[in-house]
Amino acid sequence: MSLETVLKLDNLLLSCVIFLLATGLILVSLGFRRLFNGKILLAGIQGLSGTSIVLLGLLLLSIASNLYSYQRLTFEQPIAELRFTQNSIQQFHVNITYLEQAKTDHYMISGDEWQVDARIIKWQGWATLLGLNAQYRLERISGRYSDIDQERSSQRTVYTLSPKEKIDYWKLINKYKNWLPWVDAYYGSATYLPMKDNTAYLLSVTQTGLIARPLDDITTFKVEAW
Repeated sequence: MSLETVLKLDNLLLSCVIFLLATGLILVSLGFRRLFNGKILLAGIQGLSGTSIVLLGLLLLSIASNLYSYQRLTFEQPIAELRFTQNSIQQFHVNITYLEQAKTDHYMISGDEWQVDARIIKWQGWATLLGLNAQYRLERISGRYSDIDQERSSQRTVYTLSPKEKIDYWKLINKYKNWLPWVDAYYGSATYLPMKDNTAYLLSVTQTGLIARPLDDITTFKVEAW
């Protein structure tokens, strides 16, 4: 968990975490003082209570940090530009520029088509009243082959677009979805289009998933001829 991620947390949420950690540490400290004064029972109660509160605060911090690795989504919004140049037959170099982060990644992809996968979390009920908008996180980019037989036998290329989390709360949400009525939807979304030399696409995300559109007339022409 990085300091940058912690600083992105909502002020109210961060205040709750700080309050829980501070309260727990104070109780643990009082427990040790009681222990040195010979009040073993009271020391045990305070120490156990303090430790439990500290663990609760750390758990909340872990969940919140994982959740904030997703980006908030309130409407259709452009999130990335993808530009392709061909190196050889079914070999393409792609530059992905993330519009909100002003960062560019570079990958070498094999195949005839490119595909980007994302995870989207939607909320309902009281969760929306707390200001929890739908959120997304880009997961991976990969290459696809138009021919099924080649897809099975040829080299596959796939790259992660998000940092790996120690605890995957996405899997926990899906595993215990019957116990999480405030989660309206939890699913993966993917979009794919052809890879052609000197083409560019605009990748957007909506409440229902990813959308990719040609970024210029040249790309539009090549996609229509696909």
